[in-house]
Amino acid sequence: MTEPPKEFAQQLRSLREAQGLSVRSLASLLGVSKVTVWKWEKGDSRPRPRFIVPLARALDVAPVQLRLPEAAMIDLPDQLDVEAADALELPPPGKGEPLPDVIERAKRMIAEASGVGPKNITISIEY
Repeated sequence: MTEPPKEFAQQLRSLREAQGLSVRSLASLLGVSKVTVWKWEKGDSRPRPRFIVPLARALDVAPVQLRLPEAAMIDLPDQLDVEAADALELPPPGKGEPLPDVIERAKRMIAEASGVGPKNITISIEY
């Protein structure tokens, strides 16, 4: 892993403080240790790709605003509405495609965006 840009470390701390979050509370939101967040803020390391979207959400910014190379590839719409479905080439919700096919395609898209294999993606539906 290459060294993270110092501007990311400084920006992360500023965004965290602007949201009124402590290092501990941000770590808790992300499911990481406070040492991990502290290392990100010191510029000793950077978040793994799977943490970019949750980190951006916690800081109330778009992933691409985090100034990480990986984030530019993950800037997806937050909500899947009809326009977003068209942009992602998905049929609008409730139109046509069987649920198992939608789930498999979603797994592939998530895997591609996060840099892991589809077998590592689990989708849970609660209703």
